[in-house]
Amino acid sequence: MRMKHGVRNIIIMVLFILTFWFGIRPIITGDEFENRIKKMKGTTGGDEYALVVFGTEPEGIAAALSGARLGLKTLLVTEDIDPGSYIKSGLITYTSPDYATIDGEKIKLNTGIYTELFGETGGNFSLENYINTVIKKLERESNLDVFYNAGILSAQTDGNLVESASVYYNGETRQIKASYFIDATEDGKFLELCNVPYFTGSGDIGVQNAYMPVHYNFIISNVKWEDIESIRKQIQNVHDFRQVLAQYERVSKKTQISNLNFIGQPNNNMVISGIKMMQVNVDDPSAIEADLKNASAEAKTLTAFLQYTFVPFENSSFVAGASRFYIPEYRHFSGRYRLTVEDVLENRNFRTKIVLASAPVDGEKFVSPEFAEEYTYIIGSPIVYSIPLECFIAQNYDNLMMVGKKASFSSLASTSAGRMPVSISSGNALGVTAAYCYLNGLTPAELAAASDKTLQEYQKLLKRAGITLVDFDEPNPNKDHWAWSSVKVLTEYGLIAGGVENDYLFELEASQENLAILIINMIVKVLPDMYSLDLDTRIRAYAVDERLTGEKACEIVLETLDISYVQGSAFDKAEKEGIISKDILERISPDKPVTLDCVYALTIDLINRMK
Repeated sequence: MRMKHGVRNIIIMVLFILTFWFGIRPIITGDEFENRIKKMKGTTGGDEYALVVFGTEPEGIAAALSGARLGLKTLLVTEDIDPGSYIKSGLITYTSPDYATIDGEKIKLNTGIYTELFGETGGNFSLENYINTVIKKLERESNLDVFYNAGILSAQTDGNLVESASVYYNGETRQIKASYFIDATEDGKFLELCNVPYFTGSGDIGVQNAYMPVHYNFIISNVKWEDIESIRKQIQNVHDFRQVLAQYERVSKKTQISNLNFIGQPNNNMVISGIKMMQVNVDDPSAIEADLKNASAEAKTLTAFLQYTFVPFENSSFVAGASRFYIPEYRHFSGRYRLTVEDVLENRNFRTKIVLASAPVDGEKFVSPEFAEEYTYIIGSPIVYSIPLECFIAQNYDNLMMVGKKASFSSLASTSAGRMPVSISSGNALGVTAAYCYLNGLTPAELAAASDKTLQEYQKLLKRAGITLVDFDEPNPNKDHWAWSSVKVLTEYGLIAGGVENDYLFELEASQENLAILIINMIVKVLPDMYSLDLDTRIRAYAVDERLTGEKACEIVLETLDISYVQGSAFDKAEKEGIISKDILERISPDKPVTLDCVYALTIDLINRMK
């Protein structure tokens, strides 16, 4: 009997080895891709590649590594002298992955190459170790070439395909041909050369020069690290530390210092993060330069304050500030689909999903600097949502992909979908996408429109490459509320916030100010051509902290529409002439308080009427 079991086990093992070697292994190692590459015309020459990735941002590193590992002859091009990118220039030394609880199980959403770079749980890391780790990983890939200190000059296109790129490298201009291109640069340099449309800041919601606060980190030395650790471990000490820090007087009114983080580095150095500058126009080089000087002055002054106030810092000294701000958003390029706030908050499970995410949607850029340290402005928080392949395919080219915070997300959705861990997982997925498309003779655009069977096969390869992909059905907790359709529109414009609990205070009694200001802001963002000082004056007269009744609500609506009425009969007029929808009128009455859910619905109802 034991012999039979032994023979059976040997047979099973042999079958497994054969299946692995000839079936699974080519997919995992890329042998099949390599064989295909050798046979395919136009991928064997010195300046001919299957995949070109622009930018050594972490997401670009992930894209290049995953493509090369699956057998694609890959080129990684960067203007930098090493793969440090914004990690190095912005002194970024902390990262944390997204998690989601699905069917009662907590799942980490950023795995694969993200884990290779930052470990299982992310956390603090050394800049030096990160750069050295990346260099070694790049050097180990036989299918990968890297052009450091290279200039991206131009793109050559034919119809809806990018055929080649002109790159200045090692003193000469090189014409690089490829089947697929991925722009992983921070500002979309190659996308811009290809004339892919984009908007800046919050241009999609009518606020062109509104950007998320920029981050400024700096290095100090000779800190008593043991004392810092003891402060971290004792809640009361942390509270006391923050209380004292609150006494610090900022150099610039734009500066926000809500929470400082201390990250140990080699050679007795420490990176301090936590300085943000608000209302910085990142599309204006002279403004950026001026604000960077102010941030540097802030860091030096803050260092002196720490030296004077806290014992662990008494012998410390300022070493260096970041050479650049870390800029959470700048350009937003157009893809085959633009991810919306509604997609995020509705926990969308797209058919063509390639990555999952779960971070809140942040409206911090709409908070005045004087209140930024006291208030958060979380528009809403998903349980988990997916991002479809179409968000990463350029609008006007079938073989050009993009990754990072500049991908095809709405400006507010990008605060969640554009986070570094999500971008790295997305880059990982796009390298796999290029390999799958190459093997099957597809463009990414064709893959996005493929059959369910093809997409399932493709997503299996994504999972094998370390991408966390699961199906889910997690409805938003407010989906059945009668005013949810109005809330979704208002959140898209960043005008209301539900916090991490998605609590939009539906039942709270509203003030006249709530309705008046909401209407003004919606008109400015949605119907700017209809805004006037006269209109503003009529509405703003109601921007007072007094109870909102049905009569007053109807007055505000009629004043906005410039419709005359007899004082005290606004409700009757609105009802008789059908100016306000019946669904809302059934929920309000002339003398009773109006709740916020009705305010939300009244605002959207009015805007739709004005359109």
